[in-house]
Amino acid sequence: MKNKKNHKPALQNTHVKFDPFIIKNEVWLNTEEAMKLLKVSRSTIYRLRKQKYIPSFQLGHIPIYPKFLLNKMLMGKALDNVNKT
Repeated sequence: MKNKKNHKPALQNTHVKFDPFIIKNEVWLNTEEAMKLLKVSRSTIYRLRKQKYIPSFQLGHIPIYPKFLLNKMLMGKALDNVNKT
């Protein structure tokens, strides 16, 4: 049986201020582009989205991902790893 990792969502307890200027100029990624950015499989992207580990929005029936918030999340995780060592 697989051991489940106890990860908390990356954006949990994090206040994200949406500036209209940033949203207007935001780069939105589709699933393929998010897969390449995060270097994960399609099923991993869907699992992370479903568990709210990564930010996403629905545009009709198509999930889109804000590149700025994905990069911010990755930088936060990287800084956490640096601070642990």
